[in-house]
Amino acid sequence: MILRTLTQNSPLLLFAYPLTILLILFSGVDEMNWHWTQSFPEWSWNWGWFSLLFIVQMTSAFLFNNLYNRNELYVQPSYLAGWIYALGSSIAMVQFPQLQYWLAELSLIASCHFLFQIFRQKRVYHLILLSTLFAGISFLLNPLFFFLPIVILIGINLTRPFSIRETMLLIIGFCLPWIYLTCYQYTQGNAEFWILSSNIGLHDSERPLQLQFQFWLFCIIVILGIFGLLHKDDRQTNKTQQSKNIILLLVLSSTIVNIGWSIWNNPMQISLFTMPWLLIWGHYWTHYRTSLLAPIFFYLWLTTCILVFLHWL
Repeated sequence: MILRTLTQNSPLLLFAYPLTILLILFSGVDEMNWHWTQSFPEWSWNWGWFSLLFIVQMTSAFLFNNLYNRNELYVQPSYLAGWIYALGSSIAMVQFPQLQYWLAELSLIASCHFLFQIFRQKRVYHLILLSTLFAGISFLLNPLFFFLPIVILIGINLTRPFSIRETMLLIIGFCLPWIYLTCYQYTQGNAEFWILSSNIGLHDSERPLQLQFQFWLFCIIVILGIFGLLHKDDRQTNKTQQSKNIILLLVLSSTIVNIGWSIWNNPMQISLFTMPWLLIWGHYWTHYRTSLLAPIFFYLWLTTCILVFLHWL
């Protein structure tokens, strides 16, 4: 019922995004307050930070859904992908309310928004510059996004011949945020740069069994999503295939990076709610009619979300 409703072409479904985000954030405001105090003891939690996190989350959900709809990944405009991002990332935000991480997520979505538009365009310099510029900002805020320029370079060369100009523009755009930061710190006379914490794992030692179940459930959904992405649609176009290739690159590269980071840093911590994974989940569940397992795993995931929601009440 939920899958069928959210895959309809009705712009009124966009109102479900802010309602979902507000409901989750309000129900977990005490949890957010505790995690915020643990992470930033020098900054007191207030409703200003709550409002800012809500705005970032809502902007990311709308941009995420627009990214999905503009790249011919479904036969008609769908609003399921954005709602999945709003629900999953809002739950993650309650457990991990670090503003720089979610600004990095927003920059990542903006970078992919321009990257997906490069397909068979005659004038792509501005798209490459904007995509790599937001990728550089995302990497500046979250060091785990260092794989983005590689994904962008491979994504460009999937449909375009190799160009020295485009490669140099990619490097310049990615380095611009770092150059700006370096110049700013130099003029301010600061010895230490503003390099933010990369502790982005979602860890809860009080519920190890639940976390293990969620971990394996999410892994299975990602694997099923990859198989769903490889499935050729009846009305698939070249642009659709290009979009699928970029999604696959994002999922595989981010998975390798996050697993490697968790093994090197702390095996009990791993970031599960990231844009690439939620993007492939959105694609898999939007095409739920092609798989009998898709609705089953969707409601299993929704059940885990409800259990977390009841834990906060």
